[in-house]
Amino acid sequence: MSLDRYRAAVVTGASRGIGAAIVRQLTIAGLEVHAVARSADALAELARETGCRPLALDIAHREAVLDALGPLDADILVNNAAASVRSAAAWETTPDAIDALMEVNIKGALNCLAAMVPGMKARGLGHVVNLGSMAGTWAFPGMPVYGMTKAAIHSLSQTLRLDLHGSGVRVSEIAPGRVETGAHLALMADKEEGRRRFYEGYESLHANDIAEAVMFVLSAPQRMDVTFMEIVPTDQSYGGSQFHRRGTT
Repeated sequence: MSLDRYRAAVVTGASRGIGAAIVRQLTIAGLEVHAVARSADALAELARETGCRPLALDIAHREAVLDALGPLDADILVNNAAASVRSAAAWETTPDAIDALMEVNIKGALNCLAAMVPGMKARGLGHVVNLGSMAGTWAFPGMPVYGMTKAAIHSLSQTLRLDLHGSGVRVSEIAPGRVETGAHLALMADKEEGRRRFYEGYESLHANDIAEAVMFVLSAPQRMDVTFMEIVPTDQSYGGSQFHRRGTT
């Protein structure tokens, strides 16, 4: 298994967590990696560490994305960027929270596809990796709008593969369970309570676990397309609704 067929990659949401871990893995593999996020300072730090090419960009803006990503001729697009907002029932989710989720999680992914897929099709080679979530295929209370956006990514990944049939461009969706990146803390007003609720006593996944899964699907032989991969902690089951807390009965 090798990445030798690929030269360059674009990773969105690259400034921290899973995105930064993916950038690290791809640069170690020798690819030219364009790391995309809104935080220029965090990207600059990642560039010093990895040698990636930082690109401060709001992927919700179509023209800016087309101008920045279209000319890159990258072989890999990792749609990782996602907004997280405070948990709320559907009727309590604020308009600002709805806009943030829709703009980044759905519109941002579509904008990046618009910029990069035409070049992949023209070259007859490429790989789109969409980072979904268990929340897109299973029901979780308190986060319906986030789950809706990830369900959209699940549907997008399936239809994208149909639309690219015969082009040589592969499409993979990776849907993680709970990953200890700190993103869950955004779901609660009290961050310490969030840490106790989501992380303490639980053996969650790490960001690098997901990055290694991305490397696996990318490095598979060209004849092989891993279309959907759900990755959960060993202690998390039943669609994520059950999570064994160590030291408890």
